[in-house]
This record gives sequence, C-alpha cells and structure tokens, in this order.
Amino acid sequence: MTRTLLTLTAALALATPAAAQDMFIDNATIVTATDVRPDTDIEIRNGRIARIGANLRASEEVPVQMGGFVTPGLFAPYSTLGLVEIGGEASTNDIGSEAEGSSVSELAADSFNPYSVHIANARMRGVTHAVVAPSPDGDSIFAGTGIIIDLSGDFGSVIDEAAFVHVAIGQRGAGLAGGSRAAAMAQLRGALRDATRTYDDPDDGDVLSRADAAALRPAVNGRIPLMVSVSRASDMMRLIALKDEFSRLDMILVGAEEAHLIAGELASADMKVIVDPQENLPASFDSVNASFDNVLILQAAGVDYAIANLGALGVSKAGTLNQHAGNAVGNGLSRQAAFAAITDTPARWFGLPTNSLEVGDAASLVVWDGDPFEVTSAPVAIMIDGENVGTDSRMRRLRDRYNPLSNSTQPHKYR
Repeated sequence: MTRTLLTLTAALALATPAAAQDMFIDNATIVTATDVRPDTDIEIRNGRIARIGANLRASEEVPVQMGGFVTPGLFAPYSTLGLVEIGGEASTNDIGSEAEGSSVSELAADSFNPYSVHIANARMRGVTHAVVAPSPDGDSIFAGTGIIIDLSGDFGSVIDEAAFVHVAIGQRGAGLAGGSRAAAMAQLRGALRDATRTYDDPDDGDVLSRADAAALRPAVNGRIPLMVSVSRASDMMRLIALKDEFSRLDMILVGAEEAHLIAGELASADMKVIVDPQENLPASFDSVNASFDNVLILQAAGVDYAIANLGALGVSKAGTLNQHAGNAVGNGLSRQAAFAAITDTPARWFGLPTNSLEVGDAASLVVWDGDPFEVTSAPVAIMIDGENVGTDSRMRRLRDRYNPLSNSTQPHKYR
C-alpha cells in the first residue's frame, strides 16, 4: 500500500498548536502494561487517538512519524522535580524546610517551578508524569504535602496540589525525631491521633498544630496516601501494626530495600511499595539486606509495587526511570510487569487514568527510536494530554549553541 510519508523533524515541535496535535505514527511496535502490538499504525487527530491498526493510510496533511516503539508516557512515582535545581545551593533548593511551626501543611505546590531545567531533561527521556515529594527536615518526621504533575513545563502542569503526605521513619526519621526509632514512631502515632481530634486551640495537639492536623486528616481517612520513606524490615513491620489502629491508611513505602524479607506480610496488609531494582548494596545499616531479588520476590508475593530511580540524583533528574526498570527485566522480571511499574501502577495509585493507547484516549505517549528498556534508546516524539511537547531542553539548546562544529558565523557570546 502506498503511504504518504513526511519525515517528522524538529520543525514539528515549532508548528502551530493545531498542527502539533495531529500525528500519524507509521509501522510501530506498541508497548503497554498489558500487551505488545507490532506492525501497528496510530493516527492522532486534535490530540486524541483516532485510529489504530495495520496498514492504515495517513490522512492528508497529517505529519508522519516513522515508528519505532510507542509507549504510554513514563510515570515517575517519586521525584523532587521542580523543587530543586542545585542540591547544594540553598537558594535553588526548596525540598525541605528547617523552620519550626509547620510540617504537614507545607505544600510542595507552593515551591514548584514548572520551568526547572530538570523537568525538560526528564521529559526528553520519556517521563511525562511524576510524583513530586518534599523531604523532611528540622525536627519533624513530616515533609509536607506532595503533588502530581505532568512534565509539559506549563504553569498548569500541577494535576493534584494535595496528592499525598510524606513522612520519614527508620534511620532518617529517628534522626529528625530526636535520635531513636521509638521517638519517630511516637511522633507519627501522635500525629495520626491529632488528625482525628477536635481542636479548641490552634496548638492543642500533642504533636501537630491545628493546621497540620487538618492537612494530615485526608491521609488518616484514606482519601490520599501516606507516603513513608523506610528501608528496614522491622520498621515496616511496625507500620503494618500501625494499620491496626488506623485501618483507613493507604500507605506507600518508599525505598523498602528489605521488603523482600516480609513480602507476604506486606501483601496481606495491602501495603504499596516503591523500590529501586538497582539498590542491592547496603547504603546504611537500615538496608543491610538489600538485594537484586527484592522486586522479584515482591512480584511473586503479589505486592503492589512501582519502580523508581532512588539512587544518586535520580529523584531530582528522574530521566533514567526506564533504565532501572530495564535492569529489573535483566534480572528476571517480565517486561510487562516492569512496564506497568513505571506507567499504569503509579497512575492508578494517585487516581489518574491508566493509559492503554486505545481509540478515543487523549494522546500521552512517547515514540522511541529503539527498545525503551535499552539505555541507548531515546524518544523522537512526545505527546502529553494531546499536546506535542517535543524533545527539546535547555541542555540541548546550549549544546547546539556552543558546539564547535556549528555552522554559525556569530561569535560564541552572541549565539
């Protein structure tokens, strides 16, 4: 069948908004959390998937992208995107606050910068949505209230301004609470009880002020998750016991390097877990039993888990999410399970629709030049909620501007 082929170039990203919402993806392999469909064409009109099938003909004037692999956009289940530029430079770091007087009621949305360079850099690696979590500091185990974003880079990119409450237990929580795990658990338990009481005075609570108790109340009632950074198995067992008193808690455990030791208990308690499959060495005494088999054992036990890059600068840059999932595949996890852990699973946890790339869906997808689990593969086209956001970033523009092989005749300082 004769096809109308128009190579999609960088000019597509600069096209008018209406044109940017149309695309024909020719002869691609579609990969989702549930299936793989080779030799498939996709036509997107006005930002929505209009047709999917084999041997389709592109509608007139619709730009054509030669297919490689097409996937839903990746969803980073834990990051600090938009809260920090340079971790060691305080003026650019809004991850946490040492100030007393507030904790749970501090909103990451108030610090979020959609123009952060890390957002564009993560987007050009295929990440289209992310959890953004503040970190605890000062004398409170509570970090504040986190958000869900898309990576469009627009001011309207915050999807949920009060998506979850973040807290630290274990070694980190012990240090914040005064030096012991018992102090951290007492602070958490007291705060949860404060969230269920009626205040006569703003400072009536045992642990929290009235404002912080009000901010924690949706988590205690199960309307939003309580995200808990924790590594050691014994600490996770204490959190499971805490659910006996606060049965509505929807807990998401972050890190959980020793989760494989209690996988059955986590599954029975309906605890969700965010893990990094590459965390196989003890970074502290809390993770002495870290193992490459962590995610495999959680999968076998039926634990609801997502995959994140939690090491080094992964939480601020987040762009190697697919590589970490790919390494889990290399260690024995199925491709579909790994892909679900970086797309559908975190979306479901936070009330966003899962993305199966079907007719009628708003197009949130990535076109890759190779297998998305391969570290050398890269996106060649990205759409978020029907908008073509391109693959450009400040980093790439600077590279091109000062490339010694550039054909520009202007002096470097004027480019």
